[in-house]
Amino acid sequence: MSFGDQMKHKAEEVHLQAKAKDFGDAVAEMLKTAASIAASYAKENREKVDGALDKVEGTIEEKTNGKHTDTVTKVRASVDKGIDKLVEKNAPQTPAAPTTGATPGTAPGSSSSQSSSVPDDRFSAFDDDAPAGSPS
Repeated sequence: MSFGDQMKHKAEEVHLQAKAKDFGDAVAEMLKTAASIAASYAKENREKVDGALDKVEGTIEEKTNGKHTDTVTKVRASVDKGIDKLVEKNAPQTPAAPTTGATPGTAPGSSSSQSSSVPDDRFSAFDDDAPAGSPS
């Protein structure tokens, strides 16, 4: 048995593909939660966020003697648009319920029978026909 075959057998034995998928699902759920928390903060503290951005904008203008005013204005508009989009897409409309007891990979209150946010792997790391550079 070749080394590659031995590795493939061991990966199957310890259910590596399933564990990697579960890990990916947990990471995706964590990122969704982090985006929701950031959006909630931005929504609840928009005045503070705008104040901090105004301060940064003023400091840049002062340090560059207004040399980059157009660029700073464009960047600020993009940042404001991004914050608005983050809040619109991720901020809960009602106070969030505690998330304790949620199953990893599922949203609180949802069933685990929903489809995963991480797509199923189509290739094994040990498949000879896996695309070059494929992490799976």
